[in-house]
Amino acid sequence: MSSYPEPSLEQPEAEEQDGQQNRPEAQELPPAHTGVHPPLIEHVGLLIPEGQGFGSVLRNRSFLALWAAQITSQSAQNSVWYVLIILIANLTGGNVLGVGGIIVMVQLPTVLFSSVSGVLVDRVSKQSVLIGTNFIRAAAVVGYLFFQGSGEALYLITFFVAVISQPFQPAEGSTIPLIVRKEQLITANSLFQGTAMASQLSGFVLAPILLNFGGTDFTLFFLIGLFSFAGLILFLLPPATRRRTVVAHSGFLDAAGKVWHDLAEGARFILADRKLLMALVQISFAPALLLILAEIAPGFVRSVLHITNANSMFFVLAPAGLGLGVGLFILGHWGERLRKDRLVVVALLALSVTILGLADVPSLSHEFWLPFTLVGLRLPPDVAMILIMMPISLLAGMEVSFINAPIQTIVQERASERVRGRVLAMQQTLQSAIAIPPLLAIGAITTAVGVQGALGLVGVLLFMVALASVYSM
Repeated sequence: MSSYPEPSLEQPEAEEQDGQQNRPEAQELPPAHTGVHPPLIEHVGLLIPEGQGFGSVLRNRSFLALWAAQITSQSAQNSVWYVLIILIANLTGGNVLGVGGIIVMVQLPTVLFSSVSGVLVDRVSKQSVLIGTNFIRAAAVVGYLFFQGSGEALYLITFFVAVISQPFQPAEGSTIPLIVRKEQLITANSLFQGTAMASQLSGFVLAPILLNFGGTDFTLFFLIGLFSFAGLILFLLPPATRRRTVVAHSGFLDAAGKVWHDLAEGARFILADRKLLMALVQISFAPALLLILAEIAPGFVRSVLHITNANSMFFVLAPAGLGLGVGLFILGHWGERLRKDRLVVVALLALSVTILGLADVPSLSHEFWLPFTLVGLRLPPDVAMILIMMPISLLAGMEVSFINAPIQTIVQERASERVRGRVLAMQQTLQSAIAIPPLLAIGAITTAVGVQGALGLVGVLLFMVALASVYSM
């Protein structure tokens, strides 16, 4: 049935100590394609900057183009979601189901189509996928301009954009190993992880500013410009990102059979590599954990920390952001010297303890400040708990950074170039599948055992995942 060469399922040989040995010398690129790091000099035509750390990666023009496109497009996309929520809320009178419908239109295609999108990424030019996705997003924002008064049209356009956007992240993740050296991969992923989280915040900050300054039409035109810029700058990517697999033309049934064959091949590749499988499970728990914490956070701040002033949230969130930045800085400079799998397990164990500490902030605050009260120093209860919360939040941010970037690097290293798009797409599917059940259940759990009890349960479950990770090493 298949008219194209059968891809090999042979796993790339794992380098001892995660690449600490057998690494190419700084003056030369890898002499042969290992499935982990392609011979870039043959495809790029330019010497990739040598060395490790942020400086060497930021001197790489191809990486800068991809990174700039990521920052621009993700900030624009998060701004679009904000504008959509406002438009739907205005059309439905703030109906919760109406606003929830937009979230469903965004998340549902990930479950339905992300795995199939990985087949596309492995077959066509990654540069074409990245450029095309950004220009299609720009065109969709034009649709929002013309149909902003129709809720049905907004839902339909949003679903279409979410479907079209599915190949974007697998293509982006598959491109990074093509344009940086293997020893620079964890630094590149640290930058991408940091800016991905920052762009979520910047998008939701940018949109209100634009709406207040020029209104909805001005905001949408501005976002069209951002998506267009992201598409244009990606033309600077090197020839290595334009390679594609030639597949003979065939009928619908034969094409469907090839897609199924490719999906099954990707699944077999993952199942045959226990370390890759565990890395995918670990990285899928990270966004689920963040979503659960986001769902619990308002009740935690209100009922446990007794914060009524919205501005006080800065003292809770800022340390986590600072910790994330510190962690990514450490990884960017010294991450290649660390055993990534061991670092992830230690960070998971530490994060589970940190979350248990968050759940017990009132008791920790009481015990810590008790000696000070004996000498007459008394702080308001909310201030006392915030001061205890800040270092715990700082630790949590560092631990999250020590989990996400190393795991993503492990996935990229262990997935050979031929199946990397499918592996990263299956990562998206697994993330959504793991996140949905606890998000549906956490509300009932919080009602039954309280906010602190629910947070403690999250810490215990994360500790169990960490123990399972230890067993799998």
